[in-house]
Amino acid sequence: MPELMIIKAAGSNYDIGYTVGKTARSLIERALAGYRKALPADGWKEPWELQGYYLELAREKFSHLVEELQGMADGSGVNFSDLFFLNALEEALDYKTFSACTAIGIAGSSGVWLAHNEDWYASDSEAIIAICAHPRNKPAFISVTAAPFLAAVGMNEAGLAQGVNSVDSTDNREGIPRMFTARAVLEATSIEEACTLATPCSRAGGYNHLLVHAGGELGNLETTAAEAGFMPADKLVYHTNHYLNPSLQHLAGKASEHSLARYNRLHELEKDIMDAENKPAALKRVLSDHEKRPLSICRHADEQSDNSATIFSVIFDLKNLRAGVARGNPCGNIFTEIIL
Repeated sequence: MPELMIIKAAGSNYDIGYTVGKTARSLIERALAGYRKALPADGWKEPWELQGYYLELAREKFSHLVEELQGMADGSGVNFSDLFFLNALEEALDYKTFSACTAIGIAGSSGVWLAHNEDWYASDSEAIIAICAHPRNKPAFISVTAAPFLAAVGMNEAGLAQGVNSVDSTDNREGIPRMFTARAVLEATSIEEACTLATPCSRAGGYNHLLVHAGGELGNLETTAAEAGFMPADKLVYHTNHYLNPSLQHLAGKASEHSLARYNRLHELEKDIMDAENKPAALKRVLSDHEKRPLSICRHADEQSDNSATIFSVIFDLKNLRAGVARGNPCGNIFTEIIL
């Protein structure tokens, strides 16, 4: 697989977006072509337009992040409307996509880590980038994403990291697309601030934000469009794609077989993770786990019926502000080290 594209960017949000768009132009164009082939099978045909107040509400709350996306559009030469549509894809499809992503957090005496498998459209494995950004007046961060999307899964210099998991709730509505709230979390300096940034009152729907701080705090912030709940954890936390918080079950969609299988497998691996002397090596083994395939933590495209796959894996070392990133499936690809 080709070498991971690492993009260094600094300045205003527009400047950062422009640098990302210009540098990753070919990958963005490739990804757009992939979505034009894939989305009709999921029930969406041209034009790529999202009706309603999604953009207006995003501008009201996170105007600087809309500017970042505008910079990506200008830098890459693609239409802003196309990029906005993709960054609101879960809103457009109303969660008619697949059960996606696995996240794990560990806090111990030897360090603090967040590990994440990104499961999404398999074609995007060819468009993975790592962004090392230094925004003006905000914490610097590392994020790994597919080229058309805003940063979300990441770690910042304040020692905060997040993994993002799709979840299915019944109260989705017109509002701020989920990707904007996920990007906003990378500006937080604490878990408390992250919870605030992830829960604007006008959001369209919910994610699980698995949050870890270098000071040792960690837990799951599960959100719906209207409600949210943070569940702190002690030393180990993990999440797949169904709600765990009892207070949110009245809004929860049915847990998928894939999400339950991965969650139960993580439960089986708890002792192995906590007993391991080398935690990063243990996390790589977990992210590469094939037990219960095709419902495994490491998801392979040729075993799925929905065009999905693990398109990248990342392990963030919060004490040392380092990230290890593998494009595609972690079982067969090298982890590239990035230092913030």
